[in-house]
Amino acid sequence: MSKQQHKYAFYPTLLDAFTKYLTTSAEDFFYQDEEGKWHKNYSETEGTFHFSQDEVDALLLQELLDKINRKPFEPSEAADKGTIFNEIVDCIIAKRDTQNNDYFIASANSFDEFAKKTFGAVVTYVDGKPHVAEEDGLGEMLQPYYDLVSKLGKPFIYGSIDGFEFYFDKQLCKSMAEYFDGALSQHYTTATIDTAYGVVKLYGYIDELIRDKVYDIKTTKSYTFGNYQKYWQRHVYPYCLIESGDCTDVKAFEFSVVQLKGGGPRSPLITGDFYKEIYDYNHAQSTEIIRQQCERFIEFLEEHRSEITDTKIFGLSD
Repeated sequence: MSKQQHKYAFYPTLLDAFTKYLTTSAEDFFYQDEEGKWHKNYSETEGTFHFSQDEVDALLLQELLDKINRKPFEPSEAADKGTIFNEIVDCIIAKRDTQNNDYFIASANSFDEFAKKTFGAVVTYVDGKPHVAEEDGLGEMLQPYYDLVSKLGKPFIYGSIDGFEFYFDKQLCKSMAEYFDGALSQHYTTATIDTAYGVVKLYGYIDELIRDKVYDIKTTKSYTFGNYQKYWQRHVYPYCLIESGDCTDVKAFEFSVVQLKGGGPRSPLITGDFYKEIYDYNHAQSTEIIRQQCERFIEFLEEHRSEITDTKIFGLSD
């Protein structure tokens, strides 16, 4: 690891976006419509493409530049679901409340407990409807929540973020936390790597670290083994741990995948199935893989330097 001042600063999901730009074909591309629904670019029934390969390349280029420039983006329900689920698991592991003011999390075994923790309301019932005498109008506001919670049928953990609300099966959250018992959560790691174009700083937050194994929690609607093979966390995080001296050895990297189910109006309780996608870690091999990708990314950055407004990627304003 070089001790020189770095010229570039990359994090794994930025390298992921670059890989996506380089490798995504028109046939594999998915696009989002104005209503936020995702569609496959290639229609198998009609044998046609919604976007041509040139159009896909242009869209992915803009997406990558927006990520480099840290352009604000509209909140995504799917992404926020994963974010709040991770936070719930970390809170259970550490036996603490959330420390993020943008999140609200409450564990409840009943509607009464949910109303008390979420709204500070003491609920009584009049003709089967929730009623709060001391708060005018709160009973009416609580009715939709009462109807929804009545469908859950079991203890749950409520999470809200960016205006989205989620109801997770409490047992699912607890079983994930038990799996990571004793883990160091959200561990910041950083190290540098020498390239032909100068020193690159690599950095990011590890979801869970247990002894000589690194874990990244992924939530998804559908899963096939190997989905995360090209993701750069599995190379960058172990590399940083070893090069920084935080660990003397890393044996493996695991994508801990939760395929989530439910969450809709008819089945609001979010449950899930757990899968493991494990990769052995070879430090010498990953070092060379990272170096090659960084050099290729640097060439892209210099080619598009005039379009880049956020200078952190060039080692400035760190």
